[in-house]
Amino acid sequence: MHKKNFHRFLVVAALTFLLVVISGCLKKDEQQAEEKDRIERMTDKAAGTAVKKIRTPIAKARATQSLGNERQEEIDKAMQKQ
Repeated sequence: MHKKNFHRFLVVAALTFLLVVISGCLKKDEQQAEEKDRIERMTDKAAGTAVKKIRTPIAKARATQSLGNERQEEIDKAMQKQ
């Protein structure tokens, strides 16, 4: 009778151990997923900042070029009138 109880105890202990290991792995996967999401958000934010810093000077340069083109057209019209 003691051998049966001992075997049951071993089986229950083994199953408990497996459940603890599996639940531990699941938590690690969840933590890794959370960390991956956090890294992706940080990367997206950095990329957005970089794009903004690149586009702003380009937009200013285009606006300046447009003003320069308008001035040049006015100068050309004034020269044609003379």
